[in-house]
Amino acid sequence: MISYNFRILFISLCFSWLAVNSQNINLIKLEDVPQRKVRVYIRSNSINQMDDFSLIKPSWKNDIPESEFHLLSQKFIIKNKLSDVWDHYSHVDLKKSFTRHSVRFGLLLKKHSTTVVYAKDLLSPEIDTGQVYFLNLRLLKGLLNVPVAFEIINIDAGNKIVEFSYIDSNKERGKQTLKFSDNGDGCTSILHLSYFKSNSTIRDAMFYPLLHRKFIKEFHRNMKQGIENRQLMASAPY
Repeated sequence: MISYNFRILFISLCFSWLAVNSQNINLIKLEDVPQRKVRVYIRSNSINQMDDFSLIKPSWKNDIPESEFHLLSQKFIIKNKLSDVWDHYSHVDLKKSFTRHSVRFGLLLKKHSTTVVYAKDLLSPEIDTGQVYFLNLRLLKGLLNVPVAFEIINIDAGNKIVEFSYIDSNKERGKQTLKFSDNGDGCTSILHLSYFKSNSTIRDAMFYPLLHRKFIKEFHRNMKQGIENRQLMASAPY
């Protein structure tokens, strides 16, 4: 016969286990994610059921040659010196930068600390590796919405490189690499390389390049505006 005290202990442990796991399952509050498509994306990939965000994996694997992916290359010139541009891009609050025009910030997950950052939060973290961003891309003035998620996988201050990868559950797989260099005339050159592929030839040949160029141009335009705003604030008299 199992003693009465042992049964009480066993039941208590069961309830404790259920309480902890129930708490973990609710790490992501979907009701705090503004965009329906982003909520559907998170739910359909069971990301809201994770109690460990390190289970989210980038789709980019270092052992796969870049030649196996399609490549889009775009170059941008910003009329500011390299140190200022790099400082802004590598320390920017992407939560705010992505809440504009055609792109809406949905959610940020920090894999190293299992932290969730919502659009409504006052917390404005700088970019770091292991951060996973969920965005909503607005097309045709919001008539069509596309969810996308990517992880920052590399910030190389020495070589002035930032890289982020679509996560495994994204329709597109691959990475985007931003390479910063001194243009020699007081300006900064940014080479934006996009390596991508999906299971759809039509998507990769037609839709992705068209939409990607649009969103990338908007992203760098927003960043340029952010640099200019920061300089104006720094030079404003008190």
